[in-house]
Amino acid sequence: MKNKFKIAVLTALCTFALSCGNSSGGKVLFETSDKKIKVYEKEVNNELEKSLFSSGISEKDLTPEQITQMKHSIIKNIALNRALALKAKEKKLNEDKKYTESKEILQEQLLASLATLSEVNERAKITDADAKAAYDANQASFTQPEDSVRLQVIVFQPTDTAKAEQALKEAVANPNNFTAYVNQYNPGTEQNGQTQSILLSQLASRFGSVSEAIKDVKAGQVVNKVVNDGKSLYVVKVLERNPKGLIPFESVKEAIKTQLRNQKRQIEQQTYLKSISDEFKLSNMDEALKNIK
Repeated sequence: MKNKFKIAVLTALCTFALSCGNSSGGKVLFETSDKKIKVYEKEVNNELEKSLFSSGISEKDLTPEQITQMKHSIIKNIALNRALALKAKEKKLNEDKKYTESKEILQEQLLASLATLSEVNERAKITDADAKAAYDANQASFTQPEDSVRLQVIVFQPTDTAKAEQALKEAVANPNNFTAYVNQYNPGTEQNGQTQSILLSQLASRFGSVSEAIKDVKAGQVVNKVVNDGKSLYVVKVLERNPKGLIPFESVKEAIKTQLRNQKRQIEQQTYLKSISDEFKLSNMDEALKNIK
């Protein structure tokens, strides 16, 4: 996902907290056939909130498809962690002091991470005006030498002709549901099968059959045949067509804000951690630790 902010301690504690058993109650979103593993709606929503918070964004910054993809990933992670925890309990590892004596320090580490995130999120806010200033100052970076396209694709093995034809039939009938078909036929695909903007010359050199197939297809339409390049079969939707020249600000605004936010978060995190080290007299610890072997 975009806006990733690496907080290893937070991730570790999430794993620790989620691995303690099926104890949340409430609505079940996933359950194994033997009912040993359950994942609850409340804990998924909580993990989603923490993930967004750790990245300094909110649900409104993402598409519904991206939110769904995040939830699916969270459910899988909770289920796997829960299964691993059950295996650990079979071996009585939950009685090991490496586990029993780690709870307090893990809670302290989580609190430290939340303090850092709270401060960084507040300091690293980026406005549309900030993004526009960066856009205006770097227009050469947002100028395309030729036309480009952005696609969404469903990929099949060359032997899956019948499946590809069925997917094409469904996609042509309901192009607005294309993302649902991606998730149906290519579950787990990153970005729901959506490409970055691709220059037409690059598309032609790398995927000539796809380039030829989309030549007269308008944005929002699905290519009316399965595309075969000899290695794979493709059902293709054209998402955008962008003419050469300066890309409109609105088309790149969110990407600019993401980049600026990530840059500012890194700076603000280092600044904040240094201020805490100074406040609590931690800046010269090496001298105090030199005799510890």
